[in-house]
Amino acid sequence: MADIFDEVSEELKQDRLVQIWKKNSKYIISFFFIIVVLIISFQLFLNWNEKKLEVSSQQFFNALEKLEEKKYEESFKIFLKSSTEENEGYRVLSLFGLAETNFKKGNIEEMSLNYKNIYEDTNIDLYYRDLSRILSVMKDNVSTFDKQINILKPILNSPSKLQLLAAELEIMLYVRSGNVNDAFTKIKNLLKRPDISLEQKSRLELLNKIYISNAK
Repeated sequence: MADIFDEVSEELKQDRLVQIWKKNSKYIISFFFIIVVLIISFQLFLNWNEKKLEVSSQQFFNALEKLEEKKYEESFKIFLKSSTEENEGYRVLSLFGLAETNFKKGNIEEMSLNYKNIYEDTNIDLYYRDLSRILSVMKDNVSTFDKQINILKPILNSPSKLQLLAAELEIMLYVRSGNVNDAFTKIKNLLKRPDISLEQKSRLELLNKIYISNAK
């Protein structure tokens, strides 16, 4: 008797499942269809992103090759195109590439604007923004002393990884502008810092000796 009830119960369960399926089958099928589409779409996106990254990489290194071959107009066009990339890494590298191309062409003002676009872009990592400030000053032989010092100030007044390099560059600006006494004071202060490297210390000591010998 118990077996009969079990069979009846099982049949009722199956009938109920059939009814549920008939009532909700289109929703269940739609749900699984969406899941499958999402999985396929995600895989396609990964493949597309990988190919796009390969294209960006090839494009950037092609621009570098043109730059080394002194084909500046070609390298500039490629770097300009790459500077609009969605990939942040190649976008920033291409901005540096634009600046270097203009430097090679002798367009110092354009180069300065390229670097300014980098160090004023708060979406770019601070290290690269500081690096663009230093390169802008190092390669600029036309801007005024005050303008170049103002470019370096954000690095000099912050605990940047490039602060010591910026401080050394500041000394060179003082020397180049003829402010030798100020440069000498900056050298002495910088030599007192315990965090300067041996290489930097050697350069500063050499400058110090040159100053002392000229003062005599």
